[in-house]
Amino acid sequence: RENPADERLDYAYYLRGLVDFERTPWALERWLNVDLAERVPQTALDSFESFRTVVESFPQSRYAHDAQRRMVFLRNRLADYELRVASHYMDRGAWVAAAQRAHQTIERYDGAPAVVDALRVMIHCYQRLGYADLASNTEQVFRENFPDLSPQLRDSDRGWWKFWQTG
Repeated sequence: RENPADERLDYAYYLRGLVDFERTPWALERWLNVDLAERVPQTALDSFESFRTVVESFPQSRYAHDAQRRMVFLRNRLADYELRVASHYMDRGAWVAAAQRAHQTIERYDGAPAVVDALRVMIHCYQRLGYADLASNTEQVFRENFPDLSPQLRDSDRGWWKFWQTG
């Protein structure tokens, strides 16, 4: 903020992104085996924004390539977190909230591997809500984008996230 025209400003943003990149667990969290992926990822969001600044404002920087790679990792982590929240809503029968979270995951984190499961969540929620048209349209999108995974879609009534249950 004090030196916006500094020649090393790209490094400052990159370093800020690295600081927030992955919060290491505290001693008590390590002892209790706390899964940080279930926590609100505010530091990951901050890191993503810092890396985005490097990539967009300083594309010729020597840090831009690494910042881009870290953004892909953070995008996938943030998408996984959103999907965990959606499955939390599904466990409680909050179908509308789960479908909205899945939809937000697809919009915000396009290209993340979690998009496949987000579409499955949306299909399952729409079926449970009785929205046959929305379920059908979402299933068509799923089949067109992921044709090799379509057979797995038929098992969605059992709940793909509860693989230990049969029938």
